[in-house]
Amino acid sequence: MKATDPLKSSRLAGLARSWRPDPLLALLLAATAVLLVFVVAGFVRLLMHVRGGGAFPADGDAAGPLGLWSQAWAVASMVLFVAVGWGIWVVGRRRQLDQLRLRRSERRYRDIINHAGEAIFLLDDQGRVLEWNKSAESLFAAPRRNVLHRPFRDIHLCCAVEIDRAMVDADRLNRSMTYEFPLRRRGQQESGQISLTVSPVASGPGVRRGADEESGHFVVIARDITTQKHLEARMGEAEKLAGIGQFAAGIAHQLNTPLGSILLSAQMLEENAGNPDDVEDIQRIIRQTEQCRTIIKGLLNFARPSGSLRTRLSLVEVARETIFLMDKTIRTQNVDVALDDRTQGEIYGNRNEIEQVVFNLMANALDALPDGGAVKITIAGGGRDEVSLLFEDSGPGVPAESRERVFLPFFTTKEYGKGTGLGLSIVARIVHEHGGHIELLEGPGARFQMLFPPWRPGMGGAGEPSGADGPAGPGSGSS
Repeated sequence: MKATDPLKSSRLAGLARSWRPDPLLALLLAATAVLLVFVVAGFVRLLMHVRGGGAFPADGDAAGPLGLWSQAWAVASMVLFVAVGWGIWVVGRRRQLDQLRLRRSERRYRDIINHAGEAIFLLDDQGRVLEWNKSAESLFAAPRRNVLHRPFRDIHLCCAVEIDRAMVDADRLNRSMTYEFPLRRRGQQESGQISLTVSPVASGPGVRRGADEESGHFVVIARDITTQKHLEARMGEAEKLAGIGQFAAGIAHQLNTPLGSILLSAQMLEENAGNPDDVEDIQRIIRQTEQCRTIIKGLLNFARPSGSLRTRLSLVEVARETIFLMDKTIRTQNVDVALDDRTQGEIYGNRNEIEQVVFNLMANALDALPDGGAVKITIAGGGRDEVSLLFEDSGPGVPAESRERVFLPFFTTKEYGKGTGLGLSIVARIVHEHGGHIELLEGPGARFQMLFPPWRPGMGGAGEPSGADGPAGPGSGSS
């Protein structure tokens, strides 16, 4: 016994469900069958009469209620009746097929419009909404049933949309026009930005619009460009910061020369000074000059392109230098920074990138403590022979609903204009590129733990001392 094809069976079942009896078709089939019976019977009777040697009978000589002429007339009438009936049925069937194709085309058109990623709607010449897709419902928070046949300008959810001017310009220039307007939704204080592309619908080739006819329809495509505008603003800020960094690096190079001259002159004066008071003053000048050079060196290291050079470095040293570089901001905000160096934390990495990691985390901690607080940096050995770098602050911490997205690019919990949302994403990228991983720990405040693979002989940079000959910071205690 052969197995039944499920696809073929489903098609047959679909055809059976879609088939509907047609009374006119049944009547035509019955009439056609009767007509064929009459024609065949008449032809047989005529043939038998001729073979019997009889002449073609007249109407009055024929036996039965109808003669051959009457039967011929009846057959002709039935042929005409059946032909007209079949013509009517063919015309009606063709109209039904055309309507079916039209409905399928409309359904396909609606599916395409409703599944489009952008808001698409159709307006008449008066600005009334004729069509409204799903994305438009989501963008303007207005269901389709509430906006159909209403003027678009009356939709209060969209403020200051000069749709009339846009339609006039598009119709006058006979091309698509793109405008940007503010968008404010219910329950939101901040206004977003939308882009509207208004396109006039042509009447078709060879069709001219009369003076009394409508001016046509307009297809409008709307996009929410709020995120794009924020991204452009943040990229502009990032470019501005990069320019400031380059400018600061140039100034730092220019300041190094006079500071070197001052330091050299002060050291020569110290050797020739005989008065103890003068020596103390000169030493104070030397200390302050060296501190200025230390700050400039930190700025140059931070502004230097990271490149791909990696070497043996100490996380304790990097943390001390970064704390020293940010000492002014730390003291101004009355923040107590404690460095717990349980180990030197030697890793194999790019110094500039690791400095950027410590700087970004410290900057985030300071932003979370505008009224003062405490920051603790712990460098210790982690599990599985790893080096742990732990940042903790006494701020409000990361909201629970934002913990899953905190490392995403351009995501920030700060107010607009106060953060680019790139700091933690850059930190995560650098840590991952160094073979480590970063995690946001539970607990009070914000607690970020990074685990790095330790430096081992053979990785490179072994000839360089792990304790740099750079400036000593404020010590391993609090700054």
